[in-house]
Amino acid sequence: MPVESAFQPDVRRLPHAHPRGGRWSRAALGSLALCVSLSAASSVSAQPAATPPRPAADGKPAGAPPAGDKAADADDAPVETAPLSDWQDAVNAFRYQDFDYAIPRLRALLYPKVRLEREREWKAREYLGASLWWTGKKQEALDEFTALLVRNPTARLDPASYPPQIIKDFETLRSNLVRLGVIRPGQKPRPEKPRATPFEPPLALALFPFGVGQFANAEPYKGALFLGSEAALAGGSLAIYLYNRDEGQAGRSNTAWRTAQLVTGGLFWAVAAWGVVDAVTVRSDLVAAARKQLKAPER
Repeated sequence: MPVESAFQPDVRRLPHAHPRGGRWSRAALGSLALCVSLSAASSVSAQPAATPPRPAADGKPAGAPPAGDKAADADDAPVETAPLSDWQDAVNAFRYQDFDYAIPRLRALLYPKVRLEREREWKAREYLGASLWWTGKKQEALDEFTALLVRNPTARLDPASYPPQIIKDFETLRSNLVRLGVIRPGQKPRPEKPRATPFEPPLALALFPFGVGQFANAEPYKGALFLGSEAALAGGSLAIYLYNRDEGQAGRSNTAWRTAQLVTGGLFWAVAAWGVVDAVTVRSDLVAAARKQLKAPER
């Protein structure tokens, strides 16, 4: 019997928010304030330098969550989407009724970890269940249809695409799941949680010393290390400069202290440059990862 080929779900972006971006951006701004207050002094001092689920032991269908409103948490988990070519390859095999080829490819998109957006996951489970049914693996087909109905209790098989017997089996399964309390009549899928845009640290913050870039990149320990070391070097260089200035006004001069001023000032700028380079490098990696998440597959 011919198979309907009109289904093409919309592609959705699946970005993931940086879990600590906002908090450490505020820390970066606090560090930036210290940077402004100390940078002038340090400048003076430095002038010299795949298997489908099976029924559980308790008799409930495979993939069934507790009854009521407790739907499967997997629907809200971050999704690492499969390449579009993998999806199209599996779908085309199903549409051309090459079920032996389609089954392992559909399974690879669902097990051991779902690699599809929610709507495509539902369609993949429908196609996999139908493929198993058509190849005579009725129990495995019912397992897959159970997983579909648990995630989307409103799912229906199109009578124009499937024979009456598979639709009858599907609806009988739905009735059994309702009777067992796995799903409820008229129950709708949980709304997808809105996904925030990925966090991209501002480039300007990466160019400041005193660990500002590290805090902006959500690296608090590294930021604290750069902040402490640069503050100590800048403060030491400033203190030695003030001492040398007073000594010079009194007509005294100490070469060792002048050397210490130059060394601490030079070390400050070396550590500051190291921090900036590190912050820019890490930021580039974060931005590349964020934009990779945002990139939607081509239609």
